Amino acid sequence: MNGRWIPPLLALSAAGCHAGSVDDAAAVTLVRTYDARLIDAYRTSDVQVMEPWVGDDELRKLTGLIGVKRDMGETLDAQLLDLHVDRVARDGDGVRVFTHERWRYVPRRIGDGAPAGPESTDLYALSYRLGAVGGKERVLEVEFTEPPTIGTPVAPGRIDARDAHGLPPLEAPSPRRAAAGGGR
Repeated sequence: MNGRWIPPLLALSAAGCHAGSVDDAAAVTLVRTYDARLIDAYRTSDVQVMEPWVGDDELRKLTGLIGVKRDMGETLDAQLLDLHVDRVARDGDGVRVFTHERWRYVPRRIGDGAPAGPESTDLYALSYRLGAVGGKERVLEVEFTEPPTIGTPVAPGRIDARDAHGLPPLEAPSPRRAAAGGGR
């Protein structure tokens, strides 16, 4: 074989290296890895644990979810109790993995790890959209395919929204101004 065939062969080889070429077992392994890393990210309140496994949009979503808990002074002790893969389907240049999952969550206080709320066991039907980012297969998006079943009703937040977003508290009216009817 002469040298002029090498670039086209490399191009063909590279073209086959996308999520659509990932086999079903590799796609399911990526979903299981994502879930395992998500457990670590929730427990440590460190979204960067997810960076090697997700695309930018999914990382942004997780940053918000994990950040809100951290701002409340909590982590989430998460445990995947059951993962059933319903099917794996090709989706353009990517792959979708459809699952039914059962999770247990316990919110814990940062520092002492004491429970910060009731335990919840939740059921989810999910779709994981996988695709290549920088030549590596990643989870690009996770979405519900059915409404989730939440084991414990969500309690209203226990933190001031301004504080949760790093904003200073609103200035309280001074007693002198309030007495004089001046408000602030």
